[in-house]
Amino acid sequence: MSISVSRAVPALLLSVLISGGTVALAAPAHADRWTYDDAAGDVTHTVETDTSLSIVTAPEQENGDITQVAVDHRRAKLVVDVRTRTRITGSFMAGVGIRTRGHHFLLMSMRAPGMSSTDLMDFNSDGPSERCPGLKRRLVAAKTAIRFTIPRSCLDDPRWVRVGVTLSTLAMFTGESYDDDGLRTGMTLSSSVGVGAGKSPKIRR
Repeated sequence: MSISVSRAVPALLLSVLISGGTVALAAPAHADRWTYDDAAGDVTHTVETDTSLSIVTAPEQENGDITQVAVDHRRAKLVVDVRTRTRITGSFMAGVGIRTRGHHFLLMSMRAPGMSSTDLMDFNSDGPSERCPGLKRRLVAAKTAIRFTIPRSCLDDPRWVRVGVTLSTLAMFTGESYDDDGLRTGMTLSSSVGVGAGKSPKIRR
């Protein structure tokens, strides 16, 4: 049975939300820009039966296949570029987990027919949704990349950030969702429930 949009949303949230078990992918960074080249052909989808749940690699799935994550920690804003193997088409859900010294933020962005939203949540505050004037999502580079811009003021002007990225696309004809954790090779069953989801090292200002 194919996974639905409603079931893909919790998996996407959990994959970038839970900090336990995350791994740094390089030595601590001291510059304000960090990039990570993610393997092509490592998109996965969930296969569910009455008795099992498994993650299967779909190397033929080019839409939503992350090839690079670039993070610019600038003076006034944090810019996250998520580059993909081909032009991004159809519906997608993207999550950017942002860890700072005192906060755990989650940027959630969705595009679907009749629906488009980008929201920032702070899970260390009393309410999860945060007003963030200047928060933006744009498709750039001939729609082969998604650029997220987050004012640093919305993140409490952190000295450093750690960032994790996931991207899910929906195949409209089959209803299957395809997922890629942009900071690991593929997306394992453990990372889909938050254990081992990739995070960058500290990117400082």
